[in-house]
Amino acid sequence: MMDYLSKKTYITLLTIGMICNMVIILLFYFQSIAVIDKTSHENLKSILKSNAMMIENNTKNTELLSHQLSNILTSTISLEDAKNNEDAMNIYENEITPLFLNTIKTFEAKSGWVIFDNDVVPSSKTISFIKNGSEYSRQPEYKIRETEFYKDTWWINAIENGTAWSSPYYWELWDATIISYSEQIKIDDIVIGVGGSDLFFEDISNKLKSVKIYDTGYVTLINAKFDIIFDHDFNNIGKNFKTYSNNDQYEKYATEIEAGNDFDILEFKDHQETTILGYQKLSNGWTLLTIPKKHEMYDDLNKLNLILIIVILIMIVLAQVYYRILCKNYSKKEGI
Repeated sequence: MMDYLSKKTYITLLTIGMICNMVIILLFYFQSIAVIDKTSHENLKSILKSNAMMIENNTKNTELLSHQLSNILTSTISLEDAKNNEDAMNIYENEITPLFLNTIKTFEAKSGWVIFDNDVVPSSKTISFIKNGSEYSRQPEYKIRETEFYKDTWWINAIENGTAWSSPYYWELWDATIISYSEQIKIDDIVIGVGGSDLFFEDISNKLKSVKIYDTGYVTLINAKFDIIFDHDFNNIGKNFKTYSNNDQYEKYATEIEAGNDFDILEFKDHQETTILGYQKLSNGWTLLTIPKKHEMYDDLNKLNLILIIVILIMIVLAQVYYRILCKNYSKKEGI
């Protein structure tokens, strides 16, 4: 009778214990998911914003220098001389060069230049300095309409739209991948050329390469046209973000980005797999984004839950062993 009652009590207590443990695990699991969702979103926001700020710091300096060089020209140049008096323009360039160069040095820029549109101001060419080592050197002058440069986006987009950022491109003189920024120079509503500067794209891309989110998440940088200008997979660079995948999911991502706020984190289901789209828009029209897989957020939690389940199973086994020992000792005392 005692053995029956003790066994029944044991089974009851064991069942209650297992139910309590399962309830605790489930409560822990769902509470942890809520906490992980919140902290993961905050972490994702921090990663995107800090790297966006890094990019902005690089590009802002280039934009400010270009704007300053344009201001120097517009506040000192004679439009009439620029159009019709080449001798006067040569004198002007010699006079303005020290101020021009000191401005570039102040910004610690890799280059600074003004390219005149010789269709508008035939007497003017270029004022251009680049940095080689620790020294700056002035580059030979040229008339842009007599070269192939006038077909480049940094020229066309600045002339037509006011400002322009190029896509990254290799420049042999520096043996580096660079990007160029340019803005139109306008006097009396007449666009007479563009002013601009360049920066090493490696200053940006090397830092972005080190960013990893969970197991397979990386960051991608796209321009205003959704062309990919940085991706951890080099083969994707130059492709359009909207169309480089075989499915239409990335078109949906692009639509959300275009219509969305400057920053957002969105979730999408693609073939039963939930992905997260986090993006941060930059002031120059670029967007920094990442698309990690959501289940990777919970990998550590799943490992912890597995450990808890193993611990509970071990406790059940130990309880069974302990019960058998007690029963055996009880039997000896009763002389059974």
